[in-house]
Amino acid sequence: MSIRRTEIQKLKSGQYIMVDEEPCIIKSTERSKSGKHGHAKVRVVCVGVFDNNKKSLTIPSGHMVEVPEIIKGTAQINFIDDTVINVMDLESYHSMDVIWPVDEDLVLKLNDLRANPAKMSSAQVEYWQLAGKTLINRVITN
Repeated sequence: MSIRRTEIQKLKSGQYIMVDEEPCIIKSTERSKSGKHGHAKVRVVCVGVFDNNKKSLTIPSGHMVEVPEIIKGTAQINFIDDTVINVMDLESYHSMDVIWPVDEDLVLKLNDLRANPAKMSSAQVEYWQLAGKTLINRVITN
């Protein structure tokens, strides 16, 4: 699990942040000016990558936050089960279990591959590893 620290004011929408040990994608940021008795604040609205929960937090602008490093790779599908999908990285040949994605289009494509094993042998997936968890981001069929 690779996590780095950065200042909250440097983050923009579309980047990732760790909130309650969960990687989240930033949807919007708002900066408020410093007042008579306080520091400037940054309000961040983000959505969890794995749980899809919306989160909102307000942090003083000089504070450091954790940002997950994203490791991207391509893998071959070994088998698709009811609860997990087993994939093998094409570079390191490391096999890993991945939970089913939340995106409906990806679920439809994976169910289609599950029903047709001949298609599954030539299909690949693009995966991301964030904060010790693996996420299927895209299904590539030839």
